[in-house]
Amino acid sequence: MIAGVIKIFPKLRICVHVNVAARGGAFLSALLITIALFFSIVKADTTTPEFVSLKSSMINMRVGPGKEFPVSWTFIKVDLPMMLIAEFNEWKKVRFIDQTEGWIHKSMVTNRNTALVAVDYTILYRQDSTSHPIAKIEKNVIVKVIKTHQNWVKVAVGKIKGWVKKHDLWGVNIEQE
Repeated sequence: MIAGVIKIFPKLRICVHVNVAARGGAFLSALLITIALFFSIVKADTTTPEFVSLKSSMINMRVGPGKEFPVSWTFIKVDLPMMLIAEFNEWKKVRFIDQTEGWIHKSMVTNRNTALVAVDYTILYRQDSTSHPIAKIEKNVIVKVIKTHQNWVKVAVGKIKGWVKKHDLWGVNIEQE
């Protein structure tokens, strides 16, 4: 039998007494991770969503914050926007537009602001809806967010820059004004 006291968070004075069979190592790991998650996850402010973008292609999303957790999804598109919903040590819990949630290592995301066209298509204008439209951008196209102004977002798609309606996009950080 394994018996002992494991100090997890000395500042919080939390101790866990363990008395499990030697084969119960998986139980111990799960218990420690559960306790650590309960006390250590820093939740993002839900009133103001913060978005991050995937740094490269072939990024694994895991069911928990660590390499020991299984991969739930593999994203193969660079710059995909993800909503940040929590952080734990080196890991960020994110949500994709389809409500898929999971954990990605912090080295795999960037604060570069990108957005996804969330409607069937949006019109790219030179300045605003009274100006001449310069392009039609289809659903799921990733755009680089340059800045926002009221209900408009200045974006770049390749070398083309212009303004689209904010409500047509998913992934825009509000602080981009």
